[in-house]
Amino acid sequence: MTKSIKYLLLAAVVCLALVCLFIGSVLGAVAFITMGLLLESAFWLGIITSVQKRKPT
Repeated sequence: MTKSIKYLLLAAVVCLALVCLFIGSVLGAVAFITMGLLLESAFWLGIITSVQKRKPT
């Protein structure tokens, strides 16, 4: 293998690693947004149910 082929393979591996890291960070962000939405909806549902329990019927 010549040096130029080794450098091209090294550049390809580095580019693929960066792509994988970018995809992982995007998926991680989506997971955090989803968890945030779930926690916020649980918070609001908890407030609504507690207010409904306080109302006299």
